[in-house]
Amino acid sequence: MGVMGITHLQAQELFNIGNLYYQINADGVSVTLVGPVDVAEATGELTIPSTISYGGNDYAVTRIGKNAFISCGSLTGRLTIPNTVICLCENAFLACSGLTELELGNSLDTIGVAAFYGCKGFTGSLTIPNSVRVIETSAFYGCTGFTGALTIGNGLKRIESAAFYKCSGFSSLNLSDAVTSIGTSAFYGCTGFTGSLTIPNSVISIEPNAFNNCRSFSDTLTLGNALESIGGRAFYQCSGFAEVVSLAPVPPVFSFDEVFEGFSCTKLTVPCHCVSAYQNSDWHDYFTTIIDDCNTVQELDEQLANVYPNPTSGTIQIEAEDIEAISIYNMLGEQLFETSASGNRFEYDFSPHEVGGYMVKIQTKKGVLTKRVMVVDR
Repeated sequence: MGVMGITHLQAQELFNIGNLYYQINADGVSVTLVGPVDVAEATGELTIPSTISYGGNDYAVTRIGKNAFISCGSLTGRLTIPNTVICLCENAFLACSGLTELELGNSLDTIGVAAFYGCKGFTGSLTIPNSVRVIETSAFYGCTGFTGALTIGNGLKRIESAAFYKCSGFSSLNLSDAVTSIGTSAFYGCTGFTGSLTIPNSVISIEPNAFNNCRSFSDTLTLGNALESIGGRAFYQCSGFAEVVSLAPVPPVFSFDEVFEGFSCTKLTVPCHCVSAYQNSDWHDYFTTIIDDCNTVQELDEQLANVYPNPTSGTIQIEAEDIEAISIYNMLGEQLFETSASGNRFEYDFSPHEVGGYMVKIQTKKGVLTKRVMVVDR
């Protein structure tokens, strides 16, 4: 029977090869690995094939099904996810505590809810491939055995809630500049993280408890220039940081209390001319010394964006490549104007505004740029 002859009913039927059940997917050319025929025999090292042969046809293994190996605690050794697999479904390897190493394939798109929940035997580093777009809630919850670096690939935009909750053995965290949001309790209790932490310029929001009790960071916390909001207790008891740098010209809003409670560092460095905005915000409750840095950030913006005339008494021209949005703020961090845009140029009239300093936030396809504009007497 050729592939084109497979019916919908046949696509739903289970068949086994050895001790593994499979199911033909609706596309007729791939299969889902459903799980072991006999859980009692699911012992030792698990070999997941990239392709199988059945009924005279070859099929790519593209999915590891929901609950496929749940609580198969007798599986041991290295787990390699083949490059054909695009989805690890919900609870796929939940509580497989005997597995000791994990290698994810380069076609993987989705790591489902609790896919590796409680797999506490994994050791070494973990690299999330660039192909991964989704890491769902509690995907690696309680994987306490990892001992090296956690590196997030550049395909992932959102890290969901509790994705790496209490993965206490990781030694460092590398976030890509594709991540836009970090979910609630995403890295809660990752007490092994050391060194610096850089939140990329792509990140817009950090949700409550995201880094709660990550107490072993020991160097600089750098917050990117696009950050708009930080949830309650996001950095609660992160007592090891020696320095905090915020690159956001407008102070990110604290959505709940105790964002930096238990934080030992009281010095904050902010962008050039932004000290007053931070001093007049909730940030001043945690950082008694706020200074600005008028060097590297300002120079980078100068190369990528142009605002003129500046000073101005009326209309300015904003020039940058691939503009997507424009926002205007006063020096207290209050938003006065916001609009979507397109192209490489935007015009804005400052004549209705009072004399003083303002921040222009320019969202482009490459990131966020900021420029300070002075409005003078007409």
